[in-house]
Amino acid sequence: MNWGKGLIISMTLFIAFIIGLVFYMVNHSDSLYTDDYYAKGEAHTETMKAIENGASVTMEYAQSNLTISLGDSGLVEVVEMRHMSNNTLDRTIHNTTLSARKVFTLNVPELAKGLWYIETSGTLHDKPFLKKEKVFIE
Repeated sequence: MNWGKGLIISMTLFIAFIIGLVFYMVNHSDSLYTDDYYAKGEAHTETMKAIENGASVTMEYAQSNLTISLGDSGLVEVVEMRHMSNNTLDRTIHNTTLSARKVFTLNVPELAKGLWYIETSGTLHDKPFLKKEKVFIE
C-alpha cells in the first residue's frame, strides 16, 4: 500500500470517529441542570440557614455518653451517627422527650473505634438548626 491510500484510509477512519462521537453526544445527555433546580436550591438555602443557626451547638462524646450543648433552651429531634469505614454500624437516634433543654445527654454505648460523623438536628430559638461534626473514638 502506498502512502496516498494510507492517508485516505486514516482520514476516513478519523472522520467516521468524529461522526460517531457526534451521534453519541446527541443521544446521551450529560446536562448540568436538573428538572427541580429551584426546589433543590431552596432546600440548600434552608439547610445553610439551619447550619448557621447551629453554629453555637457543641457535641462531645465521653464514656458512652454524647453530650449536646445548645447554649440556649432548644430541642434536639434527630441524631444521626455514621461510621466512616463501616456503614453497618450507623445509628439514628430519635428524641422521644419533646421538652426543651439547654443540654441533652444521650447514652450511646458500644461505639466502635474510628471516625464517626455526627449530624444533629432540631430547633433552637424557634428556628431549625443543623450541626455536623466529626468525632474520633479511640
